[in-house]
Amino acid sequence: MLLIPAENAISKKNPPYLTITLILINIFAYIFLQGQDNEIFEEAYDSYTEAELLTQEKTAFEEYALEHRIDVYQSIQGNSMLPDEYLVQIILQDKHFANHIQNLSSYSLEWRQKREKVNNILEETSLYQYAYYPSDPSIFTAFTHMFMHGGIDHLVGNMLFLFLFGFNLELILGRGKTLSLYILSGLAAVLFFGFTTKDPYTPLVGASGAIAGLMGGFGGWYGLKNIRYFYWFFVIFDYIKLPAALVFLFWLGKEFIMSTIQDDNVAYMAHFGGLLAGFLCAISFKLLSKPSQAATENTEENEAKGQSQYELKYHEACTAFQQLDFERARQLFTQLIEQDPNRMDYYSQLFALEKITPNSRRFEEFCNLILLKSLNDTRFTKLSDMAISELTDNGNGLKVLPADSLINYAGSLIKKGKLHQAKPIINFLVKHYDFNEDVPKLLFRFGLACEQNNDHITYEKIFTYLSKKHPESFVGVEAKKALGKT
Repeated sequence: MLLIPAENAISKKNPPYLTITLILINIFAYIFLQGQDNEIFEEAYDSYTEAELLTQEKTAFEEYALEHRIDVYQSIQGNSMLPDEYLVQIILQDKHFANHIQNLSSYSLEWRQKREKVNNILEETSLYQYAYYPSDPSIFTAFTHMFMHGGIDHLVGNMLFLFLFGFNLELILGRGKTLSLYILSGLAAVLFFGFTTKDPYTPLVGASGAIAGLMGGFGGWYGLKNIRYFYWFFVIFDYIKLPAALVFLFWLGKEFIMSTIQDDNVAYMAHFGGLLAGFLCAISFKLLSKPSQAATENTEENEAKGQSQYELKYHEACTAFQQLDFERARQLFTQLIEQDPNRMDYYSQLFALEKITPNSRRFEEFCNLILLKSLNDTRFTKLSDMAISELTDNGNGLKVLPADSLINYAGSLIKKGKLHQAKPIINFLVKHYDFNEDVPKLLFRFGLACEQNNDHITYEKIFTYLSKKHPESFVGVEAKKALGKT
């Protein structure tokens, strides 16, 4: 089951530069540090087979595997169907076997010369240079393994999750704390992998542990707060609100269970360690930030002589919105609109907030308010167009708005010459509110505007309709007279 946070939007004012940089570093490493690995391994394979080293090393490798890599030993021992090509690949990818054979008494000069040629080739691979081996721990590879990947699928999957979770935390924690959490989670993944792996001679590569830390950090920061997630389970997918901490426990349990039932090349316990580290880091950052935030707020209050109370509250509202504290953000934006009903920023932010729940009565009422504001203030024109578009797209349509609001709004569109935008609204009003005495008048005005715009066909259709539908009314009589003149 896939669960991805779906509430927070990318901030145009604060783009996720750190997340993008990390993604670019991973892509750079894959292309320029790992791009030649396949060719290098092929060259090493050819050199190994030409030197006929398998005849000398097969028995030595089986003895080595029995002592150090029991799972590998069990897979090759007595398996007559195992191709030599497969066994050679296993031997070449085992960095420590190359060191092991140097201590064998049977390691002759001829054998050494052949092997050193192969080893010199293998030392050029990223697996030998940058992968982390629990059997040979290194601070350098503990860092570098985070930027290596086992293939293009591994890279693409990791970068997708890095982006989805990275920009969320970067927006909330800031770049410094997010980077710290990312690195610490990657190191924790190394430790958990080293302590739990059955085969310490297996290398660890990939950003999965560090990215798992971002996932854990998301749960740690929001705790029990309900967060909107996109879920995908087989062919079922939708949005759901769940406590972030509960989703964290789901991820944690999933990795632990998979580590016990699966026997593949996925480092589940590295993910487990990254998740746990990210969760704890986020909680620590949250606890440590509270006193400093209070001190900062006090300082800002003392230094805000040139900054109005409204601007401080607006900043607080935007911060609450970014941190997904929607109720607090809604309360603050509403207060700001009441205090300063002509500030466009307040309406734009509250509109972005309310459209998260497009089926709510609150959203419909706010769209109506925007339409009414646009009648007397051209600054609201774009926002009113967006409100109409959102209502139409979400399936509720124009029926959720009062008829008087739609009549006045359509009239303003006609006055501005926006006949194309007014037409669907007028069609809706004629269909559902023809009994309203203002609708025929609006339709009459629309017909006249069409004639002035040289749309004679629409003009004739409208006036014919008015003359037949409302023959006794003023607009019906005038429409009939106009048609008689033409």
